[in-house]
Amino acid sequence: MLTDLQLAQIMRNASQRRRALFLQPLNDAMSAHGIDTPLRMAAFLAQLAHESGELQFMEEIWGPTAAQKRYEPPSDLARRLGNTQPGDGRRFKGRGPIQITGRANYKTFGDLMGLDLVGNPDQAATPEVGFSIAGLFWERKGLNALADAGNFTEVTQRINGGQNGAADRERFYAVARQVLGASAPVQASARAGTGAGASAGASAGRSAKARAATAAADALERGPELIALDTAAQAAKEPVAARPSTGRAKKRPASAQAGAAADAGTPKRVLDARPDTLDFRDLMYTPTLIEVPTHVPLGDYIDYGVPILDQGSEGACTGFGLATVANYLLLRRRVIPDNVPVSPRMFYELARRYDEWPGENYSGSSARGAMKGWHKHGVCSETLFPYKPAKKSDPQGLTDARTSDALRRPLGAYFRVNHKDIVAMHSALAEVGILYVTCTVHAGWNAVGADGVITQSPTITGGHAFAIVAFDDQGFWLQNSWGVGWGRQGFARISYDDWLENGSDTWVARLGAPVTLRRLESIAAVHAAAAAQSNAYSFADLRPHIVSVGNNGMLKAGGDYGCTEAELARIFEDDIPRVTQGWDKPRILLYAHGGLVSEQAATQRLAEYRPPLLGGNVYPLAFIWRTDYWTTVTNILKDTVSRRRPEGALDATKDFMLDRLDDALEPLARVLTGKSAWDEMKQNALATGGPGGAAVLVADHLKALAQKLPGLEIHMVGHSAGSILLAPVVKLLNDRGLKVQTCTLWAPACTVELFRSAYLPAMQKGTLGKMAVFALSDKTERDDNCAKIYNKSLLYLVSAAFEKEARIPLFREGEPILGMERWIDADLRQTFQKLGAELVLAPNNQPDDSQSASGAMHHGDFDDDEKTVMSTFRRIVAGAKAPSQASAKARAMAMPPPAATEREGATPMFRRSESSLRDQRTIIDLKTSR
Repeated sequence: MLTDLQLAQIMRNASQRRRALFLQPLNDAMSAHGIDTPLRMAAFLAQLAHESGELQFMEEIWGPTAAQKRYEPPSDLARRLGNTQPGDGRRFKGRGPIQITGRANYKTFGDLMGLDLVGNPDQAATPEVGFSIAGLFWERKGLNALADAGNFTEVTQRINGGQNGAADRERFYAVARQVLGASAPVQASARAGTGAGASAGASAGRSAKARAATAAADALERGPELIALDTAAQAAKEPVAARPSTGRAKKRPASAQAGAAADAGTPKRVLDARPDTLDFRDLMYTPTLIEVPTHVPLGDYIDYGVPILDQGSEGACTGFGLATVANYLLLRRRVIPDNVPVSPRMFYELARRYDEWPGENYSGSSARGAMKGWHKHGVCSETLFPYKPAKKSDPQGLTDARTSDALRRPLGAYFRVNHKDIVAMHSALAEVGILYVTCTVHAGWNAVGADGVITQSPTITGGHAFAIVAFDDQGFWLQNSWGVGWGRQGFARISYDDWLENGSDTWVARLGAPVTLRRLESIAAVHAAAAAQSNAYSFADLRPHIVSVGNNGMLKAGGDYGCTEAELARIFEDDIPRVTQGWDKPRILLYAHGGLVSEQAATQRLAEYRPPLLGGNVYPLAFIWRTDYWTTVTNILKDTVSRRRPEGALDATKDFMLDRLDDALEPLARVLTGKSAWDEMKQNALATGGPGGAAVLVADHLKALAQKLPGLEIHMVGHSAGSILLAPVVKLLNDRGLKVQTCTLWAPACTVELFRSAYLPAMQKGTLGKMAVFALSDKTERDDNCAKIYNKSLLYLVSAAFEKEARIPLFREGEPILGMERWIDADLRQTFQKLGAELVLAPNNQPDDSQSASGAMHHGDFDDDEKTVMSTFRRIVAGAKAPSQASAKARAMAMPPPAATEREGATPMFRRSESSLRDQRTIIDLKTSR
């Protein structure tokens, strides 16, 4: 006995209502016709899932389309279907889960079942009769025996007359076997096609006429296989063949556009939806605590009967996409649902009126413009403002009748959803049921099969607007406005990868309640506070590359990036060996981000570094530690300025005193928690090398890994305060007999004293092979700033105010910091030269393909400066060897080629980081503040 849970797992897009309606008749039919083993049930359900669109289509939608017109006599197809009387085509259209079609087939099955299907053909669309027909067809075709033998291909052949949709059928078959536990074929029963255990049920379920029937099994037909042959023959004759459209009957007045395109062939689509520009007034959607299901079945949406629209060859998708949203929201409204289709034309005209570009002398528009138009005017019915393909605009415009009717369908609240936040989109869809979106479309949209799957293509064709109506683990299901002949009856699924690359805008909306105002004075604008956006993402791909460190230097198990000891062990025992298998020379890169960077921004950097590193046979392992010292520094400096703000304006006439302002800020910033906060961060970094610390665990695992992977190389990169975290790592690896091939420090914030105690001994012993320090030139350092308040770089502030020895003007210059050119004196330079270390000052004019190129202009630039990052990657691939012509050639061979795939890209693709966006906001605030 099939359960509802099993049926839901097999047909994930079947709606709950339809499953409840169909489950018992389905079980009765399987019992009556010997479909009583897991293998038989799996094969039967897989074929029904494909033929019925996962129980969505029990009756063919009648246009009539060009193909459906050929159902009528005197065509050759009508003759083969047995349609002899005028009107037989529509009267005997496809019905039931296997869509029996044609007078002859209705008579054959009616005779076998003892029913007058010719006199009352609608019976075939009822669950009881429809599934009985399917079971009878299955039994008489001998498909139980084929299912027992596991010959699913032949099952498809006998049902379809070919292998149309074979991949889709096989997919359902695999799922059904897994759900039902059909692990292996069984021996065919002695009674082929029926099964002994089902004989009693079969006898009870069939009439005497059915038991007496002796027609050959292979001669039994459904009708759709004949239609498929006819359609193929027509396609061979005609340049563009119309395709039959089968599906469920509509529950609401059909839109004038539905099905129109099928007769006229496929129109040339105009794809000119424009991405929304930045608007600070947009209110962002914030996910609520409403439960988000693992998937939203497409069938749940289809049950509302939202019409499939067709925009034809006009670039009016913003209007048609939003009309789909409005139609759905009105249909599912709990109090007084509205089944009157709204006007796509009105939405489109409003979109052009309210979008960001003045004038209306172009066909394109934006989603925001359409939303604004709905919010300001409502939307009228399609009857009052009809779609007329021949006219680009309606000269009548917003008449009194249209605007009055539009007030009945106002927009309540609408929010922008972060289109890069899949979790937020899932939440919004679960809460409201539909999303209004725009995206860049590609050639794959022109080749969508009956399964509705959009195959991603690099060939971009334009911008488009539509509605997202459901989701599963593979992607979003969308309703398009290209007619029922496109995709899966007007629906398609876009993968998450495709959406993340090409999605542009996402909006979610709720209907408003109609309001009648009697006085002009009552009219007022409505404003709402902006909502914070969600940043909840899955980091499954990045977790094997993250060592999460807590405030005490221990592993941090909680949060998005948490890492337990067991998970850390799995990285070294499973993930690294798996990924590095087949590498000629496995390399591990230990990376520690800077103190100004948050965990999220550090993870973004890791994601950007990962493809080119893996492409160069380098496995990155990042220490992600809780820093984000920028917020602390900014708050300290703002507080300091407020306490020492001179009277009057700090204008250009006082520029010569900016250095003196810094002198005033430094001692006060030191007292106002600056030193204590910096000390705490340093303590957390150094604590990783203490008993049970994260660095200790990593060092132990590296020692064990080196024994498993001969030739393993270890490399290190640290940015700013990351150089402090890596200091104990060097000693830990040295103590375990492990050599660090290269160590590159970007603007290191560690003191010279820490460098001499932690890094220098390893360099002298040869356990640290090649050291490089990238630092800003002193002039560039002085031209840098902190929060536009302190007029030098962060390292100047750290050296002068936050370290052990504070700066006293004219008496003491502060604590020497390794990443500052001014503190790399002659003695330290001589040490570098003697040990083969290199100092790289930025910015410089070194060749882009060298190991010393850098374009960094600010302290925070190094981690996303392409020249710096690529120079560092070249050092890693070259190992501890000094640059030479031979090694350059080796590096060129080792690094991935320019045409590599995304996973093996030659250059990191840097996105806007949290820090860069923060800096831009700061600049905007400074320029706009009064």
